[in-house]
Amino acid sequence: MKKHDKVYEAYVNLLKEELVPAMGCTEPIAVAYCAAKAKEALGEIPDKVDIKVSGNMIKNVKSVVVPNTGGLIGLAASAAAGIIGGRPDKKLEVIAEITATQKEEIQQYLKKAQFSISPTYGTEILEIIITLEKDGHTSKARIIKGHANIVLDEKDNK
Repeated sequence: MKKHDKVYEAYVNLLKEELVPAMGCTEPIAVAYCAAKAKEALGEIPDKVDIKVSGNMIKNVKSVVVPNTGGLIGLAASAAAGIIGGRPDKKLEVIAEITATQKEEIQQYLKKAQFSISPTYGTEILEIIITLEKDGHTSKARIIKGHANIVLDEKDNK
């Protein structure tokens, strides 16, 4: 295969799309990224966090330690990390810069915020939908097909 062949170029483009830096296991990081995007749209820390994920995501995140959280595991911890300390501009390195203070804030937030978790029941193997609520306002972010593939980012249905 030569560098200028179409097949070679297709392989290189595929690798560029798929090989992106990530902090830790990509599933909880993708949840943190989706939550950070939804929080960015909302503009404040929400009281309610609704997490909908594909069955494959539930299976893969339930027992994985979320990096930079002091050993927390699961979907709620992943979303909380994204909401409290996430930097959505960093994509799959969204929680790489969480501070010691933010680690404590994440633990407290998990105790006081209302979290709900359910499957999407859709056909996507990889799907994450995070809906946040605070003072009558909502925001929503959705990822499908790829861990950093945001296809929806809205506030108050806009």
